[in-house]
Amino acid sequence: MRKHLSYANVAATLALLFAMSAGALAANQYLINSTKQINPKVLKKLEGTRGARGATGPAGPTGTQGAKGIEGSKGSDGTKGDRGEPGEPGQSALSDLPSGASESGTWGLGSVGGKPGETLETSASFPIPLKEGAPSSQVITAEVKTPVTHCSGPGHADKGFLCIYINKQFGVDPTTKQVFNPEILPAPAGTGRFGFVMSWTTTAVNPDVFGTYTVTAG
Repeated sequence: MRKHLSYANVAATLALLFAMSAGALAANQYLINSTKQINPKVLKKLEGTRGARGATGPAGPTGTQGAKGIEGSKGSDGTKGDRGEPGEPGQSALSDLPSGASESGTWGLGSVGGKPGETLETSASFPIPLKEGAPSSQVITAEVKTPVTHCSGPGHADKGFLCIYINKQFGVDPTTKQVFNPEILPAPAGTGRFGFVMSWTTTAVNPDVFGTYTVTAG
């Protein structure tokens, strides 16, 4: 054995042992830890050609609602808005209807039985009283669908006029209609401050009349 033992043999043996140790070390540790340490051409071959992007998959199920968040702090109060313009003053039934202002209402009467030649009467009240009643010359009767001078249709009357609009008129003689003031006696033609009364002479049994009125203070 001593015949074959020499410095060269010992050196070769040690070199082989170191090589084997380095291989074992390389098997457990990385010598390259960054793509910057690889030649770009080699890196491109390693990566290969990137394929087309696949189709988008279906949406996943909706997750459960999360817990309620903490309530935020109260914000500061906004600036105060400008004061609005005052509206028109309302009307009171305790005061007279102002000049030029109008008010409207309904009236009507139906009677069962009776006979021709009898008197049929009905009345209407003003929600707000007039300063003074309208004279008979300013009381006009018109059909609902037929406007006339001073009375252009339901809800309208010229200043100082009472417009009585007829909707239905059965079993009465329209030429016998009278409008009078029930507030004094004997009752004069025209209206009172608080309303008026109308009367007809009947021409048939079961008479029926009704309609609306509008009065405008003079």
